[in-house]
Amino acid sequence: MVHVYPFRACWKSPNWAKLTGHTGEPASHPAPPSTMIIKKPPAVDDAFVESNVVKRFSPLARQILAASGPIISSAAAGMTNGFSAILLPQLQHADSKLSITEDQASWIASMAPLPMAIGCLLGGWLMERCGRKSAHLLLNVSFAVGWCVLSTAGSYGQILAGRFITGLSCGLVGPPASVYIAETSDPRYRGILLAGVTFAVSSGILLAHLFGTFFTWQTAALLCSLFMIAAYLLMLVSPESPVWLLAQGDRPGAEASFRWLRGYDPASRQEFGAMVARTEGNGGKDKEDRPIETGGSPYGKREFLMPLATLLVFFATMQFSGVNIVAFYSIALMKTTIGSDSLNEYLAMLIVDLVRVLTSLVACVLLRSVGRRPLAMASGIGTTVSLIGLSIFLYFQTSIPLYRNYSWLSLVFLIGYIVFVGIGLFPLPWCMTGEIFPVATRGLGSGLTSSFNFVCFFAVVKTGPTLFATVGINGTFLVYGVISLLGTLLLYVLLPETRNRTLQEIEEQFRRGRRKQKDAEVATATTPAGIATIS
Repeated sequence: MVHVYPFRACWKSPNWAKLTGHTGEPASHPAPPSTMIIKKPPAVDDAFVESNVVKRFSPLARQILAASGPIISSAAAGMTNGFSAILLPQLQHADSKLSITEDQASWIASMAPLPMAIGCLLGGWLMERCGRKSAHLLLNVSFAVGWCVLSTAGSYGQILAGRFITGLSCGLVGPPASVYIAETSDPRYRGILLAGVTFAVSSGILLAHLFGTFFTWQTAALLCSLFMIAAYLLMLVSPESPVWLLAQGDRPGAEASFRWLRGYDPASRQEFGAMVARTEGNGGKDKEDRPIETGGSPYGKREFLMPLATLLVFFATMQFSGVNIVAFYSIALMKTTIGSDSLNEYLAMLIVDLVRVLTSLVACVLLRSVGRRPLAMASGIGTTVSLIGLSIFLYFQTSIPLYRNYSWLSLVFLIGYIVFVGIGLFPLPWCMTGEIFPVATRGLGSGLTSSFNFVCFFAVVKTGPTLFATVGINGTFLVYGVISLLGTLLLYVLLPETRNRTLQEIEEQFRRGRRKQKDAEVATATTPAGIATIS
C-alpha cells in the first residue's frame, strides 16, 4: 500500500522543520497542490505473516502431525510381529473352538514373515509410482483388511489369509514410513522422528501382548484394526512429500507442501532453494563448478552404491547379532538365566517388551542429541560385550554347579544386550533408510535394503534352533557376539555422519566420499571472512 500526503498538510505540520530542514516560517508561495511526498510502508517479514496465519500450530507441530500416520502404521507392524505369541497359545488351549496341529501352528507363525520381503519391494515401487502419501493410504487399508479378516476368522484357512495380508502390509510400511518422515522433517528433528518408527514397533509388540493377555485373539485383532483408522485419518490431512512432488516436476505443489511443513524462516527458504537447484541440475554445475554427471543409470553411481552397501552391512549386523532370536525365545532365555521353571510366561514376555519399549524411548532422545556414528559404535561395542559376557556366564552357570547361584549376572548381561542393541543397532538402519539414498533411487534403495533385512530375519530365526542344538545357547550367543564385533568394525569404516544434515548434503557427502567431504568442510571453515564462497 502507498500513502500519499499532500504538501500543504505537511507544511502545516509541526514536523515541517524535520521534513524541509527550515527553522522559520515556510515561503509565502506554497508549493503547488500537485507536489506530493510518497512514503513506502515498512517491508513485511514473511516469517511474521506465516506466524500469524498458522500461529496456533508451529512447524514442529505440523511435522509431528505428518509423522504420526507412518508411526502408527509402524506400530501395527509391531503388532503383527507380536500377534503369534498370543494367537498360538489360545488356539492350542484345550477350550479353544478351533483346534490346530503343531504343523499348522508353525505355518501360522511363519505366514506373516513370509511375504514381508515382497512387501518391502512393492512398498518401494508404490511410493515412487503413486507418491509417499498415497502409498501410506493404501497400506493402511491393507492392514485394516488383514486385521478384520483375523478378527472374524472361523477356520484355519482364514487365519492364514489374515496373517498373510498383515505380513504383506508389514513389509509395505517399511520403506514409505522412513522415507516420508525423512523428507518431511527438519534436519534438527529428523533423528528423533525417525526413531519414533522403531519406538512404535516396540510399542506395537507390547500392545499386542497386552491385548492377548486380557482379551481373546479375535478381540485383540479387532483392537489392532482401530489403529489403522487413526493412521489413515492422520495421513489424509497430511501433505504429500515435497521432495517427491519436486521430482515429478510439480514445483508449486512442492513449495506449498514444504511451506506447510517447515514455515517461512530463512533456513527453510535456503533448504528449499537447494532442493530446487539440485533437482533442476543447478545449471549443469555443482558446488565446485564441475559438470554434474547426468548420463548413465543412477543405480551405478557412488551416491547409490555406497548407501546400499552401508545399509546392507547395517541390517546384517543388526539381525545376525540375534535381536529377533531374543524376542522369539525370550521366555526360554529368561528361564535359563534365572534358573526357574515356575516363571510366569506372560510376565516374562511383558518384562522383555517393557525393557524394549523403554530402550526405544531412550533411543529417540539420543538420536536427537548424539550423532549417528558415535551411537552406532557405542551400541555395537556394548552389544558385543553383552553377548560375549552372556555366553561366558551361561557356560559357567549350566556346566559348573558352583556358579548356579550367580545366575543374576547372566540376567544382567541379557538386559544389557537388549538395552545396547535397542539404542543403536536396531533403530539406526531404519532411520537411515529414509535419509541416505538420493531422491532418484530412494524407492528402490529403501525397498531393497528393507527386503534384505527380512531375508536376514528369516535366516536368523530359521537357523537359531539348529545353533541352539549344535553349540548350545552359550555357543550361539558367542557366535552372535563375534558377528556383532565384525559388523561394528565394518560400520566404523563405512558409516557416515548424517545428523543435522539436509538430504541434499547427505547425497553430496556420499558422492564425494567421506574423506573428501571432510576436507571440503575444513577448507570452508578456514576460508577468510572477506572471501565470498558459494554454498
